[in-house]
Amino acid sequence: MVIEYNPSIFVNFLAFFGLSIATYTIFYFGRSTGPKGIGLNIFTLALGINLIGLSHLFRIWLDPGTSPIVLITVGTGSVLLSSGVLTVFQQKNNEVSSLKKRQEEIKSIISKLKDKYYQQELSEEDLKSAYSELLKELAEIEVKMDSKEIKS
Repeated sequence: MVIEYNPSIFVNFLAFFGLSIATYTIFYFGRSTGPKGIGLNIFTLALGINLIGLSHLFRIWLDPGTSPIVLITVGTGSVLLSSGVLTVFQQKNNEVSSLKKRQEEIKSIISKLKDKYYQQELSEEDLKSAYSELLKELAEIEVKMDSKEIKS
């Protein structure tokens, strides 16, 4: 049995996998959009994308001769979709890492302020003022980190 190379098969597989990944990405990020989790609107969107992806999978057996313009459009769209999904995940990781970096900076500042107070370079009122603002910011960062790490 000889398997013949047909670019439409590759492009349709690529479209199917790209749209499937998009569906799962929508579910992944959609669960945090509402208090009840995934709503009917997100479910409908994901189902529609998944069905379009399945239609590309079915084209493998039904449509051997697809126009090159359609193949180029579907292939380019699938590649862009996959890269978009990767950049969304990368952006989420960057947000968490920047929050962790800021958290460490604040802890370092608090430590430095305490050292200055113990060396009597800083008054107690100044320490309390700066300390309360830094603790407030630190608490906000920790809440943001907890919500991003739980939902990721």
